[in-house]
Amino acid sequence: MTLITLKDGVNSQENMEQWLSQLGHPDNPISNCGVLARLHPQFVSCDFANREACIAFEALEWELNPGGSLHGGILMTCFDVSFGLTCHYFAKQHMVTTVNLTTTFLKPVLLGDFVHYHIKITHLGRTLISMTAEGKINRNGKEVLVGTATATFMKLDKTFEREI
Repeated sequence: MTLITLKDGVNSQENMEQWLSQLGHPDNPISNCGVLARLHPQFVSCDFANREACIAFEALEWELNPGGSLHGGILMTCFDVSFGLTCHYFAKQHMVTTVNLTTTFLKPVLLGDFVHYHIKITHLGRTLISMTAEGKINRNGKEVLVGTATATFMKLDKTFEREI
């Protein structure tokens, strides 16, 4: 499999799907380093025209708090990662950084739950990107909202040394 890179000027539903679908690929420099390698992000879907993406993470044993549910910091990290990955598609080779992130916790996430983080870019400016998100799980055949978040990211002048 040849990795799809984020080239300036290449923007389409197909290109976005291809790039996000390779999140777990062993040669992917984005998702196979640091915290992303431990979280195992999984591409679910995207909508290029509406600037939306859905990325899922399974609640793993090492991520649980003493009460047996997903640690709030991990839920926030998964929101942050999902926001960041969505931003990376639109920022191309530019690095991005979180400016602010606000999270509301609504329901506990249990071991083995898959949280689907539905991201929507609400503003795509020259340097600032604003987004909203919902984290949802499927429990007993019903969709359950476990958290919401808003964030602003900044597109930096610094670019990646190799294509991502």
